[in-house]
Amino acid sequence: MKKQTVDLTSDERGVLFNTDEEIASTGWSLGDPYPMILELMKGPPVQKGALEELMGLPPQFARMFPDKEHYTVLSFDLVNQAFMDSETFNNAVYDVMTKPRLGDTLLNMDGEEHTRMRNISKPYFKPAFAQTWWNDNWITQAVDELFDHITAKDHAELHHELCAPLPVSVVSIGFGVSAKDAIPLRKAIHDTSSHHDPELAGKASETIQRIMLGLINQRREAPQDDLISKFITADLALEGGGSRKMTDDEILRYCLLIIFAGGGTTWRQLGITIMALLDNPDQLELLRNDRSLLRPAIQESTRWYPTDPVFLRSVAKDTVLGGVEMKAGSVLHICVAAANRDRSQWEDPDRFDITRPSKRHFAFGAGAHACLGQHLSRQEMEVALNAVLDRLPNLRWDPDQPHPRMAGGTLVGRGPDSLPVVYDLPNSH
Repeated sequence: MKKQTVDLTSDERGVLFNTDEEIASTGWSLGDPYPMILELMKGPPVQKGALEELMGLPPQFARMFPDKEHYTVLSFDLVNQAFMDSETFNNAVYDVMTKPRLGDTLLNMDGEEHTRMRNISKPYFKPAFAQTWWNDNWITQAVDELFDHITAKDHAELHHELCAPLPVSVVSIGFGVSAKDAIPLRKAIHDTSSHHDPELAGKASETIQRIMLGLINQRREAPQDDLISKFITADLALEGGGSRKMTDDEILRYCLLIIFAGGGTTWRQLGITIMALLDNPDQLELLRNDRSLLRPAIQESTRWYPTDPVFLRSVAKDTVLGGVEMKAGSVLHICVAAANRDRSQWEDPDRFDITRPSKRHFAFGAGAHACLGQHLSRQEMEVALNAVLDRLPNLRWDPDQPHPRMAGGTLVGRGPDSLPVVYDLPNSH
């Protein structure tokens, strides 16, 4: 049986997900944005200004749109309105944010084009497919491999020994990318956005072409049970009727987006969940004894502390949101971190509580552009957390290591900076 996990022990891992060192170099790093976000929530639900500007922080996303007016929406109801009205608040912002790196992808598409392209992969990211094909082919084996290493000793740094390699491995290998190519591919995707080093960006593009087009050509000759093979044989609906097969370039861009996006968010959210449980040992023990709370625990983690506090949208036409007039071309900052703690929706929303009644929230977005991989992410977290509970008895923070802190960018990529733990081995008593 082929190895399902990639090696994330090299120094390369620091650049793969906009981690602390890289973010700190930009001035975006922030220990905890919630005090400032909660303070903003005392004001109007829609405020003029970029979120980071309103928080008194250096610009992160706003600097990409220096000539645009910016607005921030905070309340649950108005965040929902903005997500659901994709004609007024569209994804044209990603023409600036991701198109230079990844080309045309689902992120910067809207309307019928987005629907037709999304429908290609939609069947492979539904809950049932995540719980069977993804789980049986990739997730279970990857978790077992990682825990065989973790349980060979009585301590671990779960941030890099579990949370990081699991989603990177599952998504990359599930698409057909080999374990040896997974890290070079992710690093190359990252390096394509290196504006200060055109030579590096050029070499990165060459690496992507070599790995991905080579793989696509192999699968055209000999399809396998992976997503690239499924995309090669899929029928792309045409606007005027009929269908056609996707080109190599379309498959390439489709895969790059999902492979890159499918690692960092799950990594951090799994880490956030483990951190929250260890900081609330009564809830950890409750979950250990009642696994029916596993999905609610994941739901609560994503509500309480989503990895990305904000999503951006372009204002496609003159409109009014929450009584505030916005001109076409403005940029809307949709603060899901605020909406997920709206006191009109949840009692004591700042508290992490896995017994909280389940309610819809916005950690994975909403509407036409809701996160395609959210069910896969939940499945990975569920299998990993079950293994944590089953295979790491008496799990607790390592008393000889600093307590982890939430870190990362102001607006994206937030999660614990480490997860140093100790636990009992089977024959330790």
